[in-house]
Amino acid sequence: MSDDWWVERHQNKRLAGLEEDLGYVSASLSSARASQNRLKAELSKVSGSLEQRLNRLSAAFDAFVEISDLRVTLGLFDSHGRVRHQAKQLLAGAGLPDVSDVDGYWLAPALIALRGVADGVVDDEALGLATARDPLRTGTFHALLTSVLGGRSTVPSLAPVLTALPEEVSTYQRAVWLLAADGFFGAEGWELARERCAEFVAGVTDGSLVPVLRDVAVAKAVVAVPKELDGGGSIATALHACEKLTVLRAWVTDALDGYTNEPAAAPDELARTALELLIDEGSAVELPLLARERELRAVIEGKETAKSTWDSPVGTAAALLRADISSEQGNRRALAVRASTPVLLTLAEEFATTARAEAPASLSVRTRYGQVTITPTGPDATSMQRARDLVARSARVESQRRNVAIGAAVMGVLLVVLAVFAGWGWVVPAVVAFGVAGYQWFADGRERKRAQEQAAQSARSLDADVEQRVETFAKTKRELADRQSVVDEDLTALRAALA
Repeated sequence: MSDDWWVERHQNKRLAGLEEDLGYVSASLSSARASQNRLKAELSKVSGSLEQRLNRLSAAFDAFVEISDLRVTLGLFDSHGRVRHQAKQLLAGAGLPDVSDVDGYWLAPALIALRGVADGVVDDEALGLATARDPLRTGTFHALLTSVLGGRSTVPSLAPVLTALPEEVSTYQRAVWLLAADGFFGAEGWELARERCAEFVAGVTDGSLVPVLRDVAVAKAVVAVPKELDGGGSIATALHACEKLTVLRAWVTDALDGYTNEPAAAPDELARTALELLIDEGSAVELPLLARERELRAVIEGKETAKSTWDSPVGTAAALLRADISSEQGNRRALAVRASTPVLLTLAEEFATTARAEAPASLSVRTRYGQVTITPTGPDATSMQRARDLVARSARVESQRRNVAIGAAVMGVLLVVLAVFAGWGWVVPAVVAFGVAGYQWFADGRERKRAQEQAAQSARSLDADVEQRVETFAKTKRELADRQSVVDEDLTALRAALA
């Protein structure tokens, strides 16, 4: 009976292997059919001139023929493709049968070592073999796989994977960076990511990160300086600097308080993307073939560039750090802020220096009647007198009415004399002349009175305006002094928070 049991077990094992092979073949056929369908879809959308369409059709057809030949060549590496298929099954949550090793391919022993990683089980011997074949890919696979399946405690250290940040960050580096920043590898992983970011920030010596942090950290810092102090540029600058320092302190405190030391609810999508790209990369002997296949797929699908790989750049370290500083995820944002400590302190010192500027003893403000110099206690007598003289000159009426009145009166007198000697018919013109003289004299007096009243009103408005500006100047200086009194406190608190 034991012989029957052994035969049945052996048959079941062979059946399981055949099912896996069928699954791999089915996946390969599905990929081929998908390529054909994409080719048909893309060709149906070809537009442009006849020559352009023919060129596009010709390029797509040639690419399809070449990719078909490539598949034949890749068929020589079925064992490599089977390992990748098994890795994707593991990602999909399916159980794995026995995984066969492939000479020189790091993924086979890595898969053997980590197929039980979700339960915290790792085959150290197989993992050592995979690491010996390719330490970077094996370490990256281990870290990314645990973020998807679990078992992150089995990762001994992220240091071999999360090395010093280059200017252009790769997909896998960014994925591991985000996982560490989001707390998936505990305080140790978070601290390593912070150190890597801090090393990058320290290496940026051209000051390019300062304006970035200024825009992010103090973008909403606005102080409304009274419009009455239109000449108070220096006092306005000092007030703005005081407010920016206060806002920077609050922003840093809020960002650091967001650190929870707890992992995010789910890993960033980039982790799974990088993991899938790493699996799809293939073995060393397949690399040129698979790279060419990606290029041909881009031609068939009408794309300008081939699909990205696990080590393709995803952005500059500076841009990614800026994105983290603005992130709504507390752990990620706190890490970026902590790593940017020297830049933030430089920015704070800049604000503090500007904020400590002494307020001017006097201001030259613009009124309707020229510039007037004011102090917190009152206006400058000389400039104020010039403004009042200008108001007084505005009361002068340059009118011809009085000359017309005098001329009409003289004409009236002459007409009366003429009426006495030449006849009383000249009396009517004389009366008209006296009427014109009286009207013009009355109108001139009314205009002069109105001008004097307006001048008096303007003088009162000038006095009130200047008085208001003096009060505003004194109040603003007191406000600046109050704000300056907490500059050192804000600066000390910032240094303590970022220590």
